[in-house]
Amino acid sequence: MYSLKNNKLLLLTLCLPATFIVAVFIIYPIANGVYMSFTDASPLRPNSKFVGLENYKYLFKDDVYWQVLGNTLFIIGVATILAMLISVGLALLLNNAIRFSGLYRSLIFQTWVVPWIVIAILWGWIFNTDYGLVNGTLTQYGLIENQIDWLFNGRNAQWAIILCFAWRSIPFLMVIMLAALQGISSEVLDAAEVDGAKYWQKTFKVTLPLIQNISLAAALMQGVRMFQEMTLPFVLTEGGPMNSTMVLSMYSYNLAFDSWDFALAATVGSLWLVMLVLFGAFYLKTVVREM
Repeated sequence: MYSLKNNKLLLLTLCLPATFIVAVFIIYPIANGVYMSFTDASPLRPNSKFVGLENYKYLFKDDVYWQVLGNTLFIIGVATILAMLISVGLALLLNNAIRFSGLYRSLIFQTWVVPWIVIAILWGWIFNTDYGLVNGTLTQYGLIENQIDWLFNGRNAQWAIILCFAWRSIPFLMVIMLAALQGISSEVLDAAEVDGAKYWQKTFKVTLPLIQNISLAAALMQGVRMFQEMTLPFVLTEGGPMNSTMVLSMYSYNLAFDSWDFALAATVGSLWLVMLVLFGAFYLKTVVREM
């Protein structure tokens, strides 16, 4: 009987197209970026030279880099936690036998298919100081007397972007949480009811512990996705005011295409890569191994 496993040449031939694509479009750019971080590469110089760890030393002494790193971790961390809390709540609600639950799921998921640029423009209108929906609503109900500068005040702008990131993440996380809830055996929940557990006791002592690994995996995946996103803060605030909403992706972009310092931009990208690898290692160690 013919077996593909015994035909190594055929297997290698079948893997070549995918291997070529991965090598050209993923491995080579990453390797080239890491190498560039050890040079003084710039389009303003005809030739680049090897400078060792000078770019890394410069970044580690740069106050702007540490501010941007802190912004990124704060915005992504809080947005992920907020989105997870809302997503779990919606999933628990929609997992019950309520009318039109399918319609509600479809409506909530619509925000996931909207492009980031559209979301940025939409929320820019919502948070506009003069005619935005937020200030208009707060003023109408007498909650504020003076207009709030949502996008021109450092801390307010951070929270505005956090809300935007969370709003965009909720549909994806909700679908995963809902699938996890529907995967719980009814026998487990029935046993809890037989033991006298009420709804909230079942939720916090049975249901949520059973989906905690999936919840952590979903949060890490979405956190990594937001780590790479620069459209939202770029359109809403352009990183301001005073770099308070600047994130790593935008910082790297500005170094490359505003300052024309490809080497420093590659250095930021290399450090960013290390952080994502650590995220991946944590994910594999704490989630995949236990699933």
